[in-house]
Amino acid sequence: MFLFSQVVQHKGFSGAARALGTVPSRLSRRIAELEARLGVRLVQRSTRYFAVTAVGEEFNKHCLNMMAGATAALEEAARARETPSGLVRISCPPMLAQSVLGPLLPLFMQKNPDVHIAIETTNRKVSIEENFDLSIRARQLPCEDAGVVVRSLGIVQKVLVANKAFLDRHGRPTTPEEAAGLPSISCLSPQGPHVWSVVSPEGSELQIRHEPVLIVDDFLLIRQAAARGCGLAQLPLSMCLGDIQQGNLEIVLCDFLAPLCEIQAVFPSRHGMLPAVRLIIDFLSAHCAGDVERSQIKQHIGQGRRGNARFWTACQSAEQLVTGAL
Repeated sequence: MFLFSQVVQHKGFSGAARALGTVPSRLSRRIAELEARLGVRLVQRSTRYFAVTAVGEEFNKHCLNMMAGATAALEEAARARETPSGLVRISCPPMLAQSVLGPLLPLFMQKNPDVHIAIETTNRKVSIEENFDLSIRARQLPCEDAGVVVRSLGIVQKVLVANKAFLDRHGRPTTPEEAAGLPSISCLSPQGPHVWSVVSPEGSELQIRHEPVLIVDDFLLIRQAAARGCGLAQLPLSMCLGDIQQGNLEIVLCDFLAPLCEIQAVFPSRHGMLPAVRLIIDFLSAHCAGDVERSQIKQHIGQGRRGNARFWTACQSAEQLVTGAL
């Protein structure tokens, strides 16, 4: 159809062949094949005569429309490749959507008004076939993945916290066994088991089984309940740092910190990534520092505690991992 429109435009096979860099016989053969497939005569030609039939004139109008549509499609693809715009679909757990994406996306969208974002909040594992442009998740270190590309957005350190008045009433635990006996708040399913993972000063991972008085599938509600004295909870440091600074929460069991987690941006491939997706990933990477902030830890966890050395070693390893990922 493209070749036919070129023959019509150049008023013959010789002119079209010169414009396309081919030979007239090849064009004549292709148009003859088109006519045979359609069962109609599109052009009248001889060695001295060339004319487009009435059917050919109408057919050419559709060919031109087809070419215009194809050109528009190619230009649209080129714009998408060069300019950040369009819809980006993101999958993210509710907790990360609230604590990570929520504060940052308004700033991103103010700077990039042509980029539209659709977020599905879910705790399930999203497969690559579900047509998400980007998935945000938190994974315990170390972790390995095949078939996807991972960009680190920061390292998360969870801590056990409780309200100061709550600890004054119930006592401050010095061992995991004592912590297990306190009223607690859990983020797992009602069926349990309810477990906090921590790492001992010697480097071994322990499981603290506890019986919660409150089960909430939302870290923000857990933080609010813990700050009001409902029980002991394990939360990301960044989420409860404000309450710690204000004296509403206090870190307990400083020697038994949770294993480090990494916030990750996951996407199928770097090849063919739209500018809008790359722009969001770069923006989140630049603005997500995670919880590994030395000034915060030094201020809120005693530097002389024996668990601190283990924590700093883990932080340094995590920082090297993040540097390599970036």
